[in-house]
Amino acid sequence: MMIGMEIRSDDGARLRIRPVGYQPGVEPPVDPDEATGWDDWLLIEADARTADGQAWSHCQPSLTVAEAGMLTDWLRWHAEAAAGLVAPSAVLRFAEPNLAFHSRVIRRRRVELTVEFSSESLPPWMRRPLTAVYRLPLTVSADHLAVAAEHWAREVEAYPQRVVS
Repeated sequence: MMIGMEIRSDDGARLRIRPVGYQPGVEPPVDPDEATGWDDWLLIEADARTADGQAWSHCQPSLTVAEAGMLTDWLRWHAEAAAGLVAPSAVLRFAEPNLAFHSRVIRRRRVELTVEFSSESLPPWMRRPLTAVYRLPLTVSADHLAVAAEHWAREVEAYPQRVVS
C-alpha cells in the first residue's frame, strides 16, 4: 500500500503522492563549475482517482528537491487561507509540467484544489498532444489540507538537497 500524502475530496476523488527516491543515474556534479543550474530531481509516485472511479498512477521525476519543499509551504499556506488567516496564492507550477496545483477558497474552511496532470503524468485514457492537460478537482477541508501538508513535509525530509562536491 502506498504511503505518503493523500488528499481525498468530498466526492471520492483523491490524489496520493510521495517521493520514492532521487532520479536514478543522476548524481551531483563533481566540478563546482558544473553545478550552476544543476537540479536535484526526485522520483514522484502519484496515484490518482476521479470522482467516478477512474484511476491511474505513474512514477516520474516530477519535482526537484527545492520544489518539493515549495509544495509543503504552498499546501500549508492554503490550509491557513481556508481558515481565514491569510490571503492565498492561487497557482503553483514546477519546472517539469507533469504536475501543477491551483486552489481557491470556496467558503470558510473549504478549499477547492485542482491538480493538473500533463506530459507523462496524463491518465492513460487521454490522447497525448503536447498541450494536453487533465484537471482533477479536489474539495477538501482546511484541516485535511493541513494534515496532508504535514504528511508531505515528513516524506520530503527523507530527501535533502544533495551536496555538490
